[in-house]
Amino acid sequence: MFPPNLDPQVYALSATIIGAVIAPELNRFEALTVGNWLVLVGEYLRAYAGQVTLIESRECAGQVQSINMNAIIDALKRMECELEKLKKETL
Repeated sequence: MFPPNLDPQVYALSATIIGAVIAPELNRFEALTVGNWLVLVGEYLRAYAGQVTLIESRECAGQVQSINMNAIIDALKRMECELEKLKKETL
């Protein structure tokens, strides 16, 4: 089973040790790239687990809702417009 059932402090310490071993082998650009990639993997896992938890909790509570894709698309378009406005303001 992964991750193993380790003491939380030992588990966190293992990440520190692995980072300390790997870091001297990478230049700063490689270290940034690898670090950012690992953060992205972690964020994806968090988002995935959070969404699964949300859906399961709604199913248990009998609150299953259909997804309104048009509302999502509209919200994304509004966000895009706001980002364009911000971009123009900063230039």
